[in-house]
Amino acid sequence: MCTVVIRVDPAAEWPVTMLAMRDESPSRPWDPPAAWWPERDPALRGVRDREAGGAWLAASDQAGLAVVLNRWEDVPATDGTWTTRGVLPLDALQGALPGHDDTVPTTRAFNLVHATASGASVVSWDGSRVRTTELGPGVHMVTHGEPDDPAAPRVGRWLGAFRAVAAPDGPPALAPFDELRAADAGTDAGDGWSPWFGLLAESAALPADDPDAILRDTVEPEGHFATLSIVAAAVGRGRTVLQHARLADPGDLRGSVELHRA
Repeated sequence: MCTVVIRVDPAAEWPVTMLAMRDESPSRPWDPPAAWWPERDPALRGVRDREAGGAWLAASDQAGLAVVLNRWEDVPATDGTWTTRGVLPLDALQGALPGHDDTVPTTRAFNLVHATASGASVVSWDGSRVRTTELGPGVHMVTHGEPDDPAAPRVGRWLGAFRAVAAPDGPPALAPFDELRAADAGTDAGDGWSPWFGLLAESAALPADDPDAILRDTVEPEGHFATLSIVAAAVGRGRTVLQHARLADPGDLRGSVELHRA
């Protein structure tokens, strides 16, 4: 399941910064950030799932950023089908957050992280109800359960560490793997992202199937999931910046990568 680390400071020039790791089946095809949905809004850009046509992560300069993560609960469908969760980030950036009109979601369970220049929240659907958790100032971590829940292994292992280091307060200057290489070399790009990428590099020392691992390659009850890409992002007033990297070897920071800026 995916992992998001997010810093919130509504009074800052860049109120939200985010580090997001995408976990998905390595056999499921997808495309890096671009404006894949012109029929919705040419300003929307994001990571597109080719199979269902939706987005894992979507952004726009005016509407901010939204990321969907799978939750652990099993949500049965009355007719055996579900709406793809990939519509959720796109809908959110067009003003339609789940639960806004009391409609019951027709998707599997999810956490939807939604960030704007005003702050950030997590909209959760666990199969029984939709609820929204506002993320106050500070650093937070979201995986497959409740935001900041220490019972979730990755959160329990790493949230305190991310809170203990200086958080980035603006856009990344380098692509994610350049940031990681700089952190490994003990250098700093000067953009404030080095402490977070240093922790990410530290976490990569764990086996990819360790419950505490952020970079994952494991077989879950739902199937094979691995970390496929990393996004570093900042949300400001009228500007959202993304740096994206695709892992050539899922769950492995040592392999080659493809870099994109959006």
